[in-house]
Amino acid sequence: MKNATILFVIIVVSHLFLNFNQNNNYKEGDIIFQATSGPTGKAIQLATHSKFNHCGVLFLENNKWVVYEAVQPVKKTSLEDFTARGKGTVKRLGNKTLSKEEVNALKTLFKTYEHKDYDEAFNWSDERIYCSELVYKLYNNGLQIELCKPRKLSDFDLNNPLVKEKLNEKYGNKIPMNEPMVSPEDIYKSVLLVDVK
Repeated sequence: MKNATILFVIIVVSHLFLNFNQNNNYKEGDIIFQATSGPTGKAIQLATHSKFNHCGVLFLENNKWVVYEAVQPVKKTSLEDFTARGKGTVKRLGNKTLSKEEVNALKTLFKTYEHKDYDEAFNWSDERIYCSELVYKLYNNGLQIELCKPRKLSDFDLNNPLVKEKLNEKYGNKIPMNEPMVSPEDIYKSVLLVDVK
């Protein structure tokens, strides 16, 4: 019985230690990138020449990591559920650590986007929101940090047949070539961000 109790304590402590270390390097406000499956995700990767097609922002709530992300609808997702959809990586600002006030500013601003519909047309308005637009606007509007410059739709590689098919589905023959956009890859390549080890 004594050995079983000791073994149980060792397992529990090890589990807590491993889980803590697994997330120990994250900080609130870190940006998480991933590649998800599906034709729209693949089209995003092709148009942006990226291995990633989705992103969100990490926050600690009730001692658990959650991702603020734009899916349908814009919401908070547990890190476990987020990573179950696809592999990825995490980056953060390289030149500063976010203060508690700055983290709270991001969380407060998120409330204005939460529950909005996902923007399948990738428009720049706040009526609907897509993933990299959410990340960009949280940092830009909440902290006055521009992670990257928005680009026109026409700046992306629109030649692949799958990309053309998805554009046709979303816009028909009225493709808004001058619409400002940011992609997960634009944010991923931001000179302001560094890899989280």
